[in-house]
Amino acid sequence: MTLVGMALRNLMHRPWRSGLSVGGVVLAIAAYVALVGLVVGIEGTMVDGFTSRGADLVLSEAGAEDILSSVVPDDLAAEIATTPGVAAASAELGRLTSMNDGPTIYVLGWAPGAFGWASVDFIAGRAPEPGDAGGGVAGGIGVGRALADRHGLKIGESVSIFAAPFRITGIFEAKSVIVGNGAIARLSDVQAQTYRKGQATALVAQFDPGLDGAGREAVMADLRARFPALAVDPTETLIDEFMNLRIARVLAWSVSSVAIVSAALAVLNTMAMAVNERRGEIAIMGAVGWPRRRIILCLIVEGMVLTLIGSVLGVGVGIAAAWGITSAPAVAGFVVPVVETATILRALALGIGIGLIGTLGPAWRAAGRDPAAILRGH
Repeated sequence: MTLVGMALRNLMHRPWRSGLSVGGVVLAIAAYVALVGLVVGIEGTMVDGFTSRGADLVLSEAGAEDILSSVVPDDLAAEIATTPGVAAASAELGRLTSMNDGPTIYVLGWAPGAFGWASVDFIAGRAPEPGDAGGGVAGGIGVGRALADRHGLKIGESVSIFAAPFRITGIFEAKSVIVGNGAIARLSDVQAQTYRKGQATALVAQFDPGLDGAGREAVMADLRARFPALAVDPTETLIDEFMNLRIARVLAWSVSSVAIVSAALAVLNTMAMAVNERRGEIAIMGAVGWPRRRIILCLIVEGMVLTLIGSVLGVGVGIAAAWGITSAPAVAGFVVPVVETATILRALALGIGIGLIGTLGPAWRAAGRDPAAILRGH
């Protein structure tokens, strides 16, 4: 019988204990895969939210905790647009709010002529216009197709945004998940309803297409010198420093670490008990000539088979859990989980590590005992 065959036989001989240990490994690996997949998905969604509409640079309030709490004057967009190396600049006001006192959605306010309008395709109706406000309506609003499909929204329908009635003028497609699941209104209408006249949360800019890396750095240096009260960041850098995302990363690694340590202790306990129960069998192996390293390898393979089964199942459970979480009404439309091949490989490597840590100690101790003493009952 091969070592793997012996390992499977021994594990099946104690199904409940083996099953509980596999379950611990499944939970640990699933927690890691799900949490890392969600964090990577959140990061990708936020980056895509800017890059999909052509924003190379984001200028926000220096020292603001995040982009939504930033407050900057919207008229600075015109000055930024005159900077050499900047092709276009515009102000935008982004807010999280409820729609019809129900789901939370992301609403963007864009000024007329902002380059962001070119990144969305109105598949029905049209973009909001100045004449949409009046007659008891705060203004017009375009809604993403995903949001419209999920809530059955129709053109001409009135929805409550910022506790004010907005009329849906169009339904659009967007490359960004968060924009496609949100809404877009005129900047002035969003400012009026959020008491932010003349204010924006960010100023977004595009580089001239011909600029190289050094040219872009020079443009950013120029903007930082001209606008010292603003944080000037490439889109990827801004998202990487987003406070809530950094907290999410810490939480993901903390929860995963606790789960992995717990799984390693469960495997250690299982293998220690298994070795104790099989002292006679291990002694016979030594008595008939099995070298110590072969006995240790046999026990390690048993632990590795247990954790490998748990790891493979855990990856599947983790992916399913991540998608299940993002389909919940509270978070639908804000993130798509991203479980990369590298994440799966790291998860399997963690499973192997759990097996080694949980098995090596009991195996080393068992193989080091005197077979004759064990057989005599000592």
